[in-house]
Amino acid sequence: MSRADAGNTAPAPPAARTHARPWMFVAWCVWLLAWLAPALLLGPATPDPRPWLEPASASSAVLAGAALFLVAAWSFWPALVLGNLAGQAGRATQAEARGGSPRPPRGTLAGARPIGLSAMEVLVLAALAAPMLVAARAVGGRLHVWPAAATGAGLAVFAIGIRMAAEGLGGGAPRRLMAGALLLAGGPPAVCYAAAETIGPSLPWLLEVSPVVALVEAGTVGWPEEAWSEIARLYLWPMVGVVLGVVGMLSARRSARRVS
Repeated sequence: MSRADAGNTAPAPPAARTHARPWMFVAWCVWLLAWLAPALLLGPATPDPRPWLEPASASSAVLAGAALFLVAAWSFWPALVLGNLAGQAGRATQAEARGGSPRPPRGTLAGARPIGLSAMEVLVLAALAAPMLVAARAVGGRLHVWPAAATGAGLAVFAIGIRMAAEGLGGGAPRRLMAGALLLAGGPPAVCYAAAETIGPSLPWLLEVSPVVALVEAGTVGWPEEAWSEIARLYLWPMVGVVLGVVGMLSARRSARRVS
């Protein structure tokens, strides 16, 4: 083997050896399956249930867990599990090391196919959540099916938009979007609770902003009667999801043109 061939067999740069690290998502799923789901489904039927696991709150607990999972975990499946961002960076680095132009990443969200695949995944998640909701309703939880389905569909649009923005923007966008999703899900209830315990005011309009509260209220109360409640539960987050999706698609196309 010549010296030139030996030079061509040099190891790839460190950035090209990046790989997916699914431990965060795996730990989340294990926590849900090993603790949260049994507690939500079996806790209300125990002789001495905890206050937050009473039979009347079973449906609320399942809906809250579903909303949190959809918005703050499933949206980031490609970034956490599939390693698309790391793989794209590695392929681009390898192409540059060979002296050629990097190919556009295969996972860019520039068409309708990724949206269709995400919609199919949402349907699978809904099919997995349905038995839990049936069991929660059987132990005494109240559930309004159609308001919950409409609100859940809107949250699915929001989650798909987050996914498209996370992949399209790249870089540190998935981390920032995940932090924002967690803050959005838990921030308004925390602020309302802190305000009620300290200075005493009730802030129901702020509470409705949380996607988790929106799905729980839709499933346990029914169709909203006030204008702000209707906007927050049915229209706000789907519109935000569409905006995020458009931003992600435009950024992905711009990146594809830049590297082509």
